[in-house]
Amino acid sequence: MLFIENHWSSGKGKPFKSINPFTGEIIWEGNFANASQINSAMSAAYNSHDRWSAESMKTRIKIIRKFYALLEKNKLPMTNLIATETGKTITDAASEVAAALAKLNNSILAHKKRTGFEKISHGAMQTSLEHSSHGVMSVVGPFNFPLHLPNGHITPALIAGNTIVYKPSESTPMVAEYMMMLWEKAGLPAGVINMIHGGKEIVQGLCKHPLNKGLLFTGSYKVGKQINKIMADYPEKIIALELGGNNPLVVWSTQKINAAVNLIFESAFISSGQRCTCARRLILPNTTSGKKILAKLKQRAQSLSFSNKSDLYYGPLISPKATERFLRFQDKLITKGAKFILKARKVRGSYNLVTPSLINITGMKKSFDEENFGPMLQVYFADTFDDALAEANNTKYGLAAGLISDNERLFEVFKQRINAGVINFNATTTGASGAFPFGGIGRSGNLRPAGFYAADYCAWPKASIIKKL
Repeated sequence: MLFIENHWSSGKGKPFKSINPFTGEIIWEGNFANASQINSAMSAAYNSHDRWSAESMKTRIKIIRKFYALLEKNKLPMTNLIATETGKTITDAASEVAAALAKLNNSILAHKKRTGFEKISHGAMQTSLEHSSHGVMSVVGPFNFPLHLPNGHITPALIAGNTIVYKPSESTPMVAEYMMMLWEKAGLPAGVINMIHGGKEIVQGLCKHPLNKGLLFTGSYKVGKQINKIMADYPEKIIALELGGNNPLVVWSTQKINAAVNLIFESAFISSGQRCTCARRLILPNTTSGKKILAKLKQRAQSLSFSNKSDLYYGPLISPKATERFLRFQDKLITKGAKFILKARKVRGSYNLVTPSLINITGMKKSFDEENFGPMLQVYFADTFDDALAEANNTKYGLAAGLISDNERLFEVFKQRINAGVINFNATTTGASGAFPFGGIGRSGNLRPAGFYAADYCAWPKASIIKKL
C-alpha cells in the first residue's frame, strides 16, 4: 500500500513481493507506484510544506515526539517485523529499534547546534543568521536497517520544516508501512510524509521531479553513482549519499587473543556482514601471534551451528540474488590470486543462509577494491605497522576502520593516518555514536554524513545585515 496525504491506496505499477529471507515464504504482496502516483505524492508534500514549515519548532517537535513514543510502545511488533523481513536475529532487530529510538534527542540537539539562530550587534548595525527548510525532500531507504537509517534522514528533515516523499527498499515494505502507520497515529498533518513503493525507475522519477528539492540516499556505491549522474543535471538540488565501505580492521601488538577474536568476529559477521561498517579486510602481523589469531578466528567460524533458527549467530542474506552475488565474489577473488582459508557455502536445505568466508589476499598482485555485502573477511599479513597502515588505506572507500591493540599510542598514529570517517579502537568497526557525525570519504559518500551532521543538509542558512537609518 502507498501512503499519500494520509490516505492508503494500492500502487498502480508493476507487482512485487516481500519474501522472508530465512524461509523463502511470501509475506507481503503489492504494487509499485506509477508516474501519476509519484506526482500525487510530490504534490501532497509540496502543498503541505508552507503549513508545516510555518509551525513553531515546539509544535513540530511535539508531534515528532509522539511518533517516538508510539515506536517505544510498539517496539516489540516492530522488532518482529524487522526480523521477519530482513532475516535478522531478534537480538539484532531489537538493537536497530533501540538505535532508532535514540535518534530523536540527538536530532533535536543537532538542529539547535548546527542550524540555530544567531544575532550580533555592531553599533548601529546588526548581522543575523537563521535557517530555512528546503521544501520537499525525497528519502530512499536501504533494506539492512529499514527503520533506523530512513528515520536518520526523516527526523532531522521534519524538525527543520521539510516535507517528505519516502521510498523504502523493495525488500522491506512491511516495516515501512508500519512506520507510516505510527506517523499517522502521531498526528502528523496530511501530506507531511508520503510513502511510495518502487524500484530504480521510481528513484529516477524522484530525482528529476520539479517539486523535489533534494534526495537523501543510503545504499551502495554503484547505485549512489547512478543517482549522482542524474542529479548532476540539477545542481540546485541537495544530494546526500551515505554509501558503503571496504573497511579495514588492523590487529597489532596485543596479547589479548580471545578478546581480539571476539571483536573481529562481530565486526565482520554481525548481520551476515550486511552493514556498511562491517570489517571487510583483516590486517594481521606476519608473526606467530597473527597466525594464532587467524587460527582461533577460523575455529570460531567453523563452530557455528545452522541446525535451527535459535542456534543462529546471524541471519541469512537478504535474497537469492544477494547469495549468488556473495558466492560469485568469493570465486572472483580466488581467480585473482587469493587463497581460501575457509570457503563459504550455502547451507544445505536453507533459503539464503551462508557460512562465513575467510580469504587470504596477501599474495594477490593487485587488490580487488569492491564492497562485498556478506559474511566474508579478507585477511592480509603485514610485516610492519607502516605496511599495515598502507594496506588499510589501500581502498577508494573511507567509511570505517578499526585498530585492536594493547598500545594506546599506536591508535594516535592510526587515527592520524587512516582515511576513514569512523575510526574505532578496541571496539567493533560497526560501532558509531549518534552524538557525532557519521559518514566517510571517497566512495563512501559525498561528505554529507548522517548522524549528528544530518541537520546540515536539512536546512539552508539565511544571513542578513540590518542597519539603522
